[in-house]
Amino acid sequence: MDWDQLATISQLVTGAATLAVAVFLATQLRIQRQDSERAHRDSEREILYTAQGRGQDLMRTVMTSDFGPIWTKGGQDFDSLTPVEKEQYRAWGYSFMTLQSVNAQAGHEGLDRGVESRIKAQTAGGWKSWPGLGIYYEQYGRSHIYNPDLRQLFDVVFREQFGREIDTTWNWGVQETAS
Repeated sequence: MDWDQLATISQLVTGAATLAVAVFLATQLRIQRQDSERAHRDSEREILYTAQGRGQDLMRTVMTSDFGPIWTKGGQDFDSLTPVEKEQYRAWGYSFMTLQSVNAQAGHEGLDRGVESRIKAQTAGGWKSWPGLGIYYEQYGRSHIYNPDLRQLFDVVFREQFGREIDTTWNWGVQETAS
């Protein structure tokens, strides 16, 4: 056997070994990707359970004898609340809007049982039943919705529910006047 034949055989063995390593690495990457996808799904599920639990905790505050009447009154007419009641309602509203923001940021938006936007549908239903929530959003809530897409979605719901554009001169409960 001459040197050329030996070099050819060496190249074939090296090529086969390289192919075997490539197949092994591709298999490991596929397994790692599957594990990563499973972990991602588990994380999403955990976020959903946490958000659902947080939402239930928030709604439980509405059922208390102290806050229930304030929530009911504010839900119908936010401006009818006394200053103390407004502070309590605002604290609840802030928590609620923050929860909506977390849901939107976590990707729990989009098509859901034929609904174009779950958050939009929930907000429209809520503001129809409790228009005071919409007024809270206009005066206070919009100030702490930092996601521009979510803010735009809420603004659209506001326009649809109240038949007017949102008054953007409100900032954290203070209405700024044009100079």
